[in-house]
Amino acid sequence: MDNSTIYKSITKSKDGYDIPVLKNNKSLHSIYSPIKEASTFGNIKPTKNLFTIILGLGGGYHIQSFAEKNPEHFIMIIENSTKDISFLSSIECVKNLNQKRNILISTIENLYQNILKNYSPVIHNGINILSNRQWIEFDHQKTNLILETINTAIETIGKDFSVQAHFGFIWQKNIISNLKILSTLKFQKIEIPNNKTAAIIAAGPSLDYTISKIKKDRNKYFIISTDTGLQVIKKHNLNCDAVISIDGQNISYKHFIGLKNFSNTIFIFDLQSNFNAVNFATRISNKIIFTCSNHPFSIYANINGSNKNQNEEFINNENTFLNLSNGAGTVTIAAIDFAKKCGFNQIEVFGADFSYPFNKPYAKGTYLDSIYRYPETKISPAENDYINLLFRTEISKSFLKNKYKNTTKIQTELLTSYEQTFLQWINENNYTYNYEDFIYNLKGDNKFSDTKSIKINFNYEQFIHTLKNDLKKINDKLNFDKNKQPFNNVSINDLSNIEITLLPYISYLKNKYKNIDYNECLKLAMTKILQYT
Repeated sequence: MDNSTIYKSITKSKDGYDIPVLKNNKSLHSIYSPIKEASTFGNIKPTKNLFTIILGLGGGYHIQSFAEKNPEHFIMIIENSTKDISFLSSIECVKNLNQKRNILISTIENLYQNILKNYSPVIHNGINILSNRQWIEFDHQKTNLILETINTAIETIGKDFSVQAHFGFIWQKNIISNLKILSTLKFQKIEIPNNKTAAIIAAGPSLDYTISKIKKDRNKYFIISTDTGLQVIKKHNLNCDAVISIDGQNISYKHFIGLKNFSNTIFIFDLQSNFNAVNFATRISNKIIFTCSNHPFSIYANINGSNKNQNEEFINNENTFLNLSNGAGTVTIAAIDFAKKCGFNQIEVFGADFSYPFNKPYAKGTYLDSIYRYPETKISPAENDYINLLFRTEISKSFLKNKYKNTTKIQTELLTSYEQTFLQWINENNYTYNYEDFIYNLKGDNKFSDTKSIKINFNYEQFIHTLKNDLKKINDKLNFDKNKQPFNNVSINDLSNIEITLLPYISYLKNKYKNIDYNECLKLAMTKILQYT
């Protein structure tokens, strides 16, 4: 922790106010009239952005002036260290700032995390950066570090916002639609025999070679296929014991087209999975398991629709839905996390290449074959589309030696990040592994019985009742005495649980209707939710 100090002393201005003095003997404020000087700072006209970062706390007079004239802003003040903040807290103006709910004083060290915890593009539009001139000139190197940290935090949040803005509507619609489907299903106990080896089927190119191992010794395995690998399984006349899907896009439905004789297969869907795929699965199997990842509305449903089991032991006993980790959003990690939670100590992962070996993106038989092969001609073969897919971003290459066919491993930055997340999951979940001839062999030490059970017990009516009550509270909050208390001077931490659950959907609405503010997006989101239910 950086507890160094940049202040030398506190002196009095000519009109009696406390003035911090830096170690270079320069005062942070006017030694004649800091309040009058501060009014100039307060007159700065910020943009429509409602999150303002001010570099330099000092005596706080400039910040107080800005806050009074911009009450709708959330203000984050950056000060050098905790020691400096403590030193300045004896000044009356700083004491007052510490009492404001829309003002946060942060050290440089905690700046990145504090931006992530408090800033939201949905609520605040963007970020303004203001500064006390004497403060930033004291140490240009630290000022540059602060600006770099702010930019890094904005980039991190921006990536997340971009995903939510694109998928927010799809996720929200899928979750509500799937909860409706769930309410029509008959609850039942699904048993998982974990004394076999769990075979996780991803759809990487190596599956064309390694699937022969499964076909040779089918009874050894409890096969858990990713949705992408399902058509490959079908192509090889294999049936799988379970299939898992987490993607909300309509393309996911294509993985399930043409399935027959899958009545004994367990279908595992994240609540935000494509509801057309879910609806299809309910027509061919009565073994449906819904899982909950990290979407806030899924978590909300998990808490508020739960009828906890009192007399039976299930692996999801604490919640209605089984909580699955999917790492960076990969269905392969979700599949192995399912196997782990079911108590499998022996797990073999097939087709998890995290690269393009054999100059191909996927194994034969995936949905891409039908998409690329159907329109191909002699002058425009499907291989052209595959090549465009492989080389659409910058790549790295390495040599892969194996018993099937030595090949070059073509890898992108995104695929590398997936691989790192996969290996991180293995480490964090106490599995050991080896990787040979394109197959990951995982060994764990779960102390589970030979069979584990899952049962969904969701009370849809209870969930809808709670949801409508929570939405009414937010509506009352929006309509209550608007002129007394601005609604926008909040951070993410100030939001209620129901507001947090709607943030991905609000991000979509904010991106679609760029000129409406957070309150209007929130009202629109609530209206749409009630229509869906």
